Amino acid sequence: MNAIVKPSVSSDSINITADDTTTGRVMLREPGLLVIDHALPAPQFEAVTRAIAEGEYRSVHSERHDRAWRPWDGTPLRAGSMYYDPCAMFHWQGPLYPSGSAVDPLIDRVCQAAAVCPEIVGTEGLDWIALYLSAWLYPVGSALSLHRDGDQYSGAFAFFAHRRWCAHWGGELLVQPPSARHPGRGGAWIADDGDDDDGDPGIATCVIPKPNRLVLLGPNRPHRIARVDTNAGTHARASIAGFFLRPPC
Repeated sequence: MNAIVKPSVSSDSINITADDTTTGRVMLREPGLLVIDHALPAPQFEAVTRAIAEGEYRSVHSERHDRAWRPWDGTPLRAGSMYYDPCAMFHWQGPLYPSGSAVDPLIDRVCQAAAVCPEIVGTEGLDWIALYLSAWLYPVGSALSLHRDGDQYSGAFAFFAHRRWCAHWGGELLVQPPSARHPGRGGAWIADDGDDDDGDPGIATCVIPKPNRLVLLGPNRPHRIARVDTNAGTHARASIAGFFLRPPC
């Protein structure tokens, strides 16, 4: 069995003010939302994009219609899951960190970001104890409707792994304030005839899916993925995204 090597963390792991693109630059830090640009050094980012391109994907609806997506949200694609579980608290059926793959440095980075900014997703070992993540492709016409992630997660993250993305291609991550009302997962997903918008302030933070950008989301921030526009052509919105798992009850 491989020994688990936990990511090292220091106050310099993520430089809050400098422009050093080898360590990442925090572009936005607010309650429940952290955005880091240049999250990985260029060679590691290139390795991740290659892994994304070589991955095997299936529709999110390959077994049944997943109600996290409404019927008109298109057909996003996902690869198999990978897991970070240093205390072996769960029984996973899939590759574990460290896997020797290009994704290992990204997991290191996610853990470092969570440790330096614990107000976003909580503290490892206390509020969360594991990660699971997958690669995702959102082709033209696909989206993810407004939702809040399940209570079993202390937060979520997304890392944008395409080499190029233009602002008019869509696919933005729209994050509402904690006070916003939202439909839960599996809510009124067929028809919009409910009162989901009552009391909604109508304000959201728009995060463009820039390449090599890492986003951490707290558990109280409703969010959605805007539809990928036809202007994107053959370009798919590529990401690696996952969740911070709370300790089992």
